[in-house]
Amino acid sequence: MKMILIARACAPLVAGLIALTLAGCKRSAGNDHEHDDKTAQITVWTNGYEIFAEHRAPVVGKPMTFVIHVTDLETLEPRREGPVKFLLKQDGSEATEHVQPAPARPGIYLPGLTFPKAGKWQIQLAIQEHTISLGSVDAFADPHDAAHAEFPEPPEGISFLKEQQWKILSKAEPVTKRLVVEHLRLPATVTPRPGSLAAVTPPIAGRLLPAAGKAMPILSERVEAGQTLALLQPAFSELAARFVEAEGEVTRSRLVLEEAQTNLVRIRKLAEVEAKSARELQEAEFAFKSAQARHEAALALQATYRNVAQSAGANVPSLAQPSIELKSPIAGVIVKQLGAAVGEYIPADKSVFTILDANKIFIEAKVSEASLPRLSETRQASYEQPGADGRLVPVTGEGGGHLVFFSPQVDAATRTVSLVYDLKNVDGRLRVGQAVTLHVETQRAEDTLAIPESAIIEEGGQFVAFVQVAGETFQKRELKLGISGGGFAQVLEGISEGERVVTKGAYAIRLSSISGVIPAHGHAH
Repeated sequence: MKMILIARACAPLVAGLIALTLAGCKRSAGNDHEHDDKTAQITVWTNGYEIFAEHRAPVVGKPMTFVIHVTDLETLEPRREGPVKFLLKQDGSEATEHVQPAPARPGIYLPGLTFPKAGKWQIQLAIQEHTISLGSVDAFADPHDAAHAEFPEPPEGISFLKEQQWKILSKAEPVTKRLVVEHLRLPATVTPRPGSLAAVTPPIAGRLLPAAGKAMPILSERVEAGQTLALLQPAFSELAARFVEAEGEVTRSRLVLEEAQTNLVRIRKLAEVEAKSARELQEAEFAFKSAQARHEAALALQATYRNVAQSAGANVPSLAQPSIELKSPIAGVIVKQLGAAVGEYIPADKSVFTILDANKIFIEAKVSEASLPRLSETRQASYEQPGADGRLVPVTGEGGGHLVFFSPQVDAATRTVSLVYDLKNVDGRLRVGQAVTLHVETQRAEDTLAIPESAIIEEGGQFVAFVQVAGETFQKRELKLGISGGGFAQVLEGISEGERVVTKGAYAIRLSSISGVIPAHGHAH
């Protein structure tokens, strides 16, 4: 638990809200304050809550209003309901309790605390199972002494009110030492795995028809391997011509084969009596094998057209309007379709459907030749998506992925080496073709002071971060950074261990710092 006790002087803002209000503030550009009455600030951070309290010097026997701001550090939201209990203790005196049943408005409690006698009082705040010390408060015997009470000067910095912090759910975390393993940041691309992207293209031209009893598949529809997606009804003349051509090729190839076989038998006999050379015999054997292969190919093509007609129930000799089934070669999702109308004539070179299985993908990056010696042997990696604010997703380790290719060759044009990881695409969060940043471990590691990269803002070529020095006061710090990796950056200068750096909402605080105007309070100060 960390506590800060400071004070400031402010002009009253709220009248009639409570019998005895805290002093408010009249703020202007440049953080100048006009002073009437001094108020003290107390900021306490615990494991569960941040408490920001403001109060004037109390007078014995008179209710003194504390303004208590309670932030839940887990949700970053104001405490919206429920009681809090105050315990006032003084040496030799019985403790005084005060229960405030509910916040006056979200996050803000306004208890009226009465101190029975002068002197130093210890104040504790109980919220559910948490008991939080707010330090000590001096109670004065009369208003004159209270008016001349001395409080510490408030820290200088950027004012950013609790109401603003709650609105954006800002977060500040204590700076600690940790092991930082340096990572290379590599531009990378999500690519499909081999065999996970397929195009369905008709073998010949024809009219596009839906499968029997089914509608035409649409984009994003999931299909299975072997599923019939549509039918293609070839034009009669084209199919007939293809079939006749196949029949003719069978006849021609058979004649060539018979001639080659006869010639081979003749030359083989002559070679036996040394009337033909060995080279001539080899040429005859090669000619025979070539003719044999050509004939077998012609027979296969003939059988293909015959099967097309028979599968459609057509009479082969008549070739009566058969249909060809266009089937998906893989299981996946339809990501592209031709957009042709039912019955439209489709040429043979047009892809009708494109199927993608994105359950597993590749992430491919390029490593510069100069960076190769820095890579660790494990080559552990994670990736960051654009706009993810430094959130890294493991590729290897708990990510379940692994390195599948580390090229042994340097590309002569780019002087880079390909690095490819295979991983499961959990929840489809990655898109094929998407650009990501791949973070790959190097051999360098430091046990050092580090802050989350989400806390760092680049400003005019300089890296800065914002430190919360009190409940509503922040300071901008220029940073000197070292290595970075795993979402953390080494801090060489600018922030000390134990300070609270803003890790969420830093950009909003920066905008407040350069606006030139300090916003008006949303509560009594």
